[in-house]
Amino acid sequence: MPKRKKQTAGSHQVTDLHARIAELEETLRAIRMGEVDAVLVSGPQGDQVFTLQGAEHPYRLMVETIDEGAATLADDGTVLYANRSFAEIFDIPLEKFIGAALNDFVFGEDRELLARLIADASLNIVRGEIRLDSHRQHPRTIRLTLSPVREQGVHTICVVATELTELIETNEALRVSELSLRQLSARLLKLQDEERRRIARDLHDTTGQKIAVLSMTLDRLAKLVDTRKVDVQEALTESRDVVGKIGEEIRTLSYLLHPPLLDECGLASAVLWYAEGFKKRSGIHLNVSIDDELVRLTTDAETALFRVLQESLTNVHRYSGSPSAEIRIFQSPSKVHLEIVDHGKGVKAGTERSTFAGAPTLGVGIPGMRERIRQLGGQLEVEFSNEGTRVYATLPREACAESAEQSTNELFRRPDVRKRILIADDHEVMRRGVRGLVESQEEWSVCGEATEGNEVISKTRELRPDLLILDVSMPGVSGVDAALQILKEDPSIKILFFTMYDSPQMMRELSNVGAWGYVAKARAGNDLVDAVRIIFDGKKFFPRIATAS
Repeated sequence: MPKRKKQTAGSHQVTDLHARIAELEETLRAIRMGEVDAVLVSGPQGDQVFTLQGAEHPYRLMVETIDEGAATLADDGTVLYANRSFAEIFDIPLEKFIGAALNDFVFGEDRELLARLIADASLNIVRGEIRLDSHRQHPRTIRLTLSPVREQGVHTICVVATELTELIETNEALRVSELSLRQLSARLLKLQDEERRRIARDLHDTTGQKIAVLSMTLDRLAKLVDTRKVDVQEALTESRDVVGKIGEEIRTLSYLLHPPLLDECGLASAVLWYAEGFKKRSGIHLNVSIDDELVRLTTDAETALFRVLQESLTNVHRYSGSPSAEIRIFQSPSKVHLEIVDHGKGVKAGTERSTFAGAPTLGVGIPGMRERIRQLGGQLEVEFSNEGTRVYATLPREACAESAEQSTNELFRRPDVRKRILIADDHEVMRRGVRGLVESQEEWSVCGEATEGNEVISKTRELRPDLLILDVSMPGVSGVDAALQILKEDPSIKILFFTMYDSPQMMRELSNVGAWGYVAKARAGNDLVDAVRIIFDGKKFFPRIATAS
């Protein structure tokens, strides 16, 4: 009889336990669904009320489905909660992520940075960027925003993670493309000036001379024909007049293309000559003021300033309607200044060139003037107003020289101490991109380029660069064979391989050749400058070999 009573009491306990579990499950479901506003919990210290957010469930759904990574950390950096996006950003399975220290998934200097961010986040909202190494092709950049959370006496840290890798790579590619475009634009402008100079010389020295001979021949012919024939005499006179006008137009065109005074006497003489002719052609009065002590500039500097003057005065004539304009050329201790001011209605509407696919055309109008000056380290400002337009160009005195001889002497007195780099790649666009990255650093210079394996060997032997950036795939002799021959002749040459192939095995092969480093072309924007700097510091750059090891 007692035994049965004992069994009955036990079954009642089991029934009560099931009921309590069902009640707890229903409470938990209600909490998750946002149906409960508060929970009353009885404890040793009495009843406590915990208020719940009505939007808890939809909020959790939102956090779980967003692309941004979201996590909650303890003060020591332990992951208390993370959505799947956060785990995917760190490339760790979610089940292994919860309960682990976030620092365990970050390495090197970024680990120290993350530790500082977590420590600072206990007091304030902090932001920072770290790089993550994973089994993917290359490291990724992650921006973290950490903020302290204090509720019910519990201190935690909320973390939002955003991957910036694609954005950074895109920005770097755009920067390299823009740099290549600017270099191409500068090259085109230089070629344009050289072509103008050549055409002007041919017009003056060849066509002009032939016109002069023709004029003299007509003079002789006029003396030989029968002067009693009036129609013949009139025809000869008319022909001589036409030939004279043709010769004058050819000389004018020649001087407009490239005034010989610019090369022979300098900018001041060329400006005075051009201003005088401009007054006659346009009827616009010009007031010209040139510093009496203006020094001779380099050919590129004088040509750039003269082209700015030409373009500005052309705009004044075509668009401003101004009856007059002022030209000032003067120098200060550090700069040479050119200023053109008119008093018309403004030339903005006329000088803004059309664009194609959103890109302004270069080499004409204001963009062309600005690019010319920028290539020489100067600045160009164009100010528009209802009272006229002001074009103001400045060049640093470093871009100037009193004479070609002095410039040459300066070069001999001040040798270039920059590190010299030889670029070897058979793709022109890629060479321009690498050149742009190299020349963006003031301490480096490109001493030459090569497009074929045998050319690499000969130019390395001739130029003796401090570093050779070499593509693995080269026409003729391959990059690897070229490197072997170069290092056989001079083991001190530093070689940085640069290629489309991106695998640890390829890196090991190139390391065995004797190279100092390896950069994948897909990572050039992020890694090339760092690799060159590391090699010049005496270290090798094979990051993925170290990771694989």
